[in-house]
Amino acid sequence: MLDNQNETRALIATVKELLKAEQSRAFDIVSKAISSSIELSHYDNWNGGTYYYALSFVLEVSEFVKIRDEVQSIETEILEKAELAARHYQQSNEFISKILLIPKAVSRIDWDSLQGVTSQSGLLKEINFLKDTMISVSTGGPKIHDVEADYVKAYARVDSLLKRLNVSNPNPYKSLWEWYGKWSSGDLPQYKDRRSFVRDMHTSTIELLSETDMAPVQSVNIDLSNWERLERSIKEINSRQKEASAEEQFQVVGLLCRETIITLAQAVYIEAKHPSIDGVSIGKTDAKRMLESYIMVELAGGENEILRKYARVTNDLANVLTHKRTATRKDAALCASATIALVNFIGTLEGRF
Repeated sequence: MLDNQNETRALIATVKELLKAEQSRAFDIVSKAISSSIELSHYDNWNGGTYYYALSFVLEVSEFVKIRDEVQSIETEILEKAELAARHYQQSNEFISKILLIPKAVSRIDWDSLQGVTSQSGLLKEINFLKDTMISVSTGGPKIHDVEADYVKAYARVDSLLKRLNVSNPNPYKSLWEWYGKWSSGDLPQYKDRRSFVRDMHTSTIELLSETDMAPVQSVNIDLSNWERLERSIKEINSRQKEASAEEQFQVVGLLCRETIITLAQAVYIEAKHPSIDGVSIGKTDAKRMLESYIMVELAGGENEILRKYARVTNDLANVLTHKRTATRKDAALCASATIALVNFIGTLEGRF
């Protein structure tokens, strides 16, 4: 049976040998997989029952990025070899019907969702306040009625912030009186029991929030209402920039910046209002020329000469950086910064401030 671990191991080994024999690039990809697995993807009860399985290979993000544009063709090539390797299973109506190359899931906190609300240190401070208050009122400290209002307010805020981060709230006690009901029931008779209970309850969440740093993000200070596509692009730039660790991933940041500039240009450029400087028609994805024409019209006049120069330089810098063939962490950061500076500048000209 294909769902048997030993059978799966043998099948994957055979697939590798078939790929290796043909000197296929897919052999290197399968060999670099962190893990592989097989799952039943479909069952057809016709003709006594037919089982269709999906064979998955998990790759490091840095490896997956290298083949992102070829994933489908590589999966097809691996599937051909998997079908050959699993031919004898057809007698028992079992088939490999799908190959999946999957980037490794990266566990991280989406701190972007708290931008403008609080910070990583601010959230941890509030959680520690709740923890310390629970310990103090249950170990001879202040009376509940003296600190209840502050506790309830802080609890509601922390609970809301954790929901934004998709992190479970480890503390079920919305009120100190609920906590009193727990410790006074006899379950936690001694002070040390109460301290340990509260600390243990919060430990894993505090560790999670502490270990996942709140990386600096590029700040957009204009109103992006009705510019949803641009807003999504900027959020993706910040997300990818924080996760990037290899050249291919830094290049992805550049590609996203390029697409963002094109989206920005298409949002503000009006052909009838912003004629091309050289009289040659501007293509729909020629963001640099669209923005050059936009700037000439929107910042016309001698009094705007310095602003025009700044806008041109920002536009040129963003375009140069997004077209670099090699990329480092510094390049990605500069590219994101220049792109978002351009978004802020053009957005301000559009009155979005």
